Amino acid sequence: MGRIKAISLDIDGTITYRDRRISVEALKAIRLAESLGLPVMLVTGNSVPFAEAAAIFIGTSGPVIAEDGGALSLKGEGTMRKRVFLTDMDEEWILWSELKKRYPQAELSFSMMERKAGLVLRRTVPVEVVREIIKELGLELIAVDSGFAIHVKKPWINKGTGIEKACEFLGVKPSEVAHVGDGENDLDAFRVVGYRVAIAQAPARLKEKADYVTEKPYGDGGAEAITHILRKFGYPGGGDDCQEGDT
Repeated sequence: MGRIKAISLDIDGTITYRDRRISVEALKAIRLAESLGLPVMLVTGNSVPFAEAAAIFIGTSGPVIAEDGGALSLKGEGTMRKRVFLTDMDEEWILWSELKKRYPQAELSFSMMERKAGLVLRRTVPVEVVREIIKELGLELIAVDSGFAIHVKKPWINKGTGIEKACEFLGVKPSEVAHVGDGENDLDAFRVVGYRVAIAQAPARLKEKADYVTEKPYGDGGAEAITHILRKFGYPGGGDDCQEGDT
């Protein structure tokens, strides 16, 4: 197993508690990793402005991957940032028009005005209904229920492709990244990275693909995950009782 040179990290449920408050222990672990020269990339279904603000307040230095991999935010000079969008939303708006016509109770997420890489729907309409309309209209889209909302996007937009693109800017290989997550949308991230950690409350499908599953859930599990990665790959300050390649 090669050396890990970056960590990609989901936000909701991974470094936060169920109510979305950030875990102080996760925050400490992230800052420890950064201080050891291990850049952290936030990877989230949230919008770019939300993810950028989170990165600033948390203190991460890696690229920000938002909208489930459809958008990147890269550090520039000083406080300047560059945004990169990997798709457009032509077919998504066609779907929304038809969905709203048939189901007046359908609602967009409050963050939709900030988004450019996919629709986010509140769960007022079942995801199966959204998928049926996509199929009926012959649109090249998928609908994923994250448990918080329904994300509608192009099939190739996912956390894995977002990480691959971010690695080009960071100057590392995806195989040199360790990813930590707690949802089914983290499966695509697991597909491309070199080391995989699932949080305790993650679905069975994610745990089956993980190299390590935390004992603690939610944000405290995120702290455990980062500490485990530091120890696993022999980073000073992560604990010297376990070196790279140990189990």
